[in-house]
Amino acid sequence: MTVKGSAALIRLASNPKCEVLGAMVMQEGSEKKFYERVIGAPYDREFGERQSSRRRGTQFEQSAYAGDARLLREAIATTWNLDPDALTVRNLMDSYPGGKDDARIARLKITRTILQDAKAGRAVPDLIIQPQLLLPTRPGPRPYFFIAPDLLVRSPVTGLYLPGDLKSFIVRENEVAPSDLARVRLQLGVQILALRHEYHAIDPSIAVETKGMLVFSKPNGLRPHAPRLEDLGGAVEAVQIGIAAFLRHRARIDGLRVGAEPYTVAADLIPNFQDSCLASCVMAQWCRQRVAGRTGDMGDAARNILGDLELNHVIGLMQGSVQPANEQERIIAEQLRTIASRNGQGRAA
Repeated sequence: MTVKGSAALIRLASNPKCEVLGAMVMQEGSEKKFYERVIGAPYDREFGERQSSRRRGTQFEQSAYAGDARLLREAIATTWNLDPDALTVRNLMDSYPGGKDDARIARLKITRTILQDAKAGRAVPDLIIQPQLLLPTRPGPRPYFFIAPDLLVRSPVTGLYLPGDLKSFIVRENEVAPSDLARVRLQLGVQILALRHEYHAIDPSIAVETKGMLVFSKPNGLRPHAPRLEDLGGAVEAVQIGIAAFLRHRARIDGLRVGAEPYTVAADLIPNFQDSCLASCVMAQWCRQRVAGRTGDMGDAARNILGDLELNHVIGLMQGSVQPANEQERIIAEQLRTIASRNGQGRAA
């Protein structure tokens, strides 16, 4: 798991209020390195994707791409009732493998050339495997994100490409676990915004649909399941909120650090601890300590119902030793007293 590229924007879309996450995105290096610099000690717990899941994902992609993407072509052909043998493929990893910037830039140039050729009516591949896109956040530090869809698929209806993502999540009875689906929808939302940027650099009038293709694996092996075309308008909007949050956080962090590295101002930033942080962020326990004694330490439900209050204040409202500061606190106090009376808890003398 990383906060670079599309993963960073997914995390920000899920928790746009967290300034600590904004600093982690700006900081060079891994999340674990960020933790170690802030805490001053190694990160000693399990974090990130399990090796078994990573191996399965790699095997699924290799199987889908083998033989000029034969299995992938067969699966995608079912979406539009096409002949899989007629679909053409360009795998950019064959020419420029790896994740270093020089390889990414080379694949970006090829992807842009293909998009330009398609707009001009020249022959282009139906499937682009491992394309490269760019999503700018300029001006300022971290002025862009490299975005790498697993593939771009050219729609025979519109003639435009749409992003596709391969996931080794198993589909049973045509259903995917909601948690798996939510994350991958956000990932495709990032890719749509990056594709929109690339198309608009060619022609601002091009209307890029908020649609993407999900390709999951069948339960009895590593063959692709029938792809799902998803309407991703909500995911795109969530990612746009995440980008706006990153720009706000970046501006504040830059003002605090005065040229120093982002991790140096972590203690001055406002965390937004959520239940989901415990499973997704190396800084979760550190952020939780900073909300100790407040409703946020009790979880999302408590904070959503009670607001961001000190626990002693909430107890005082329940017992009657603290007067409500506003109408919302008056309602909270009444509800807490009702709950307390049901459980035999009396008011303060």
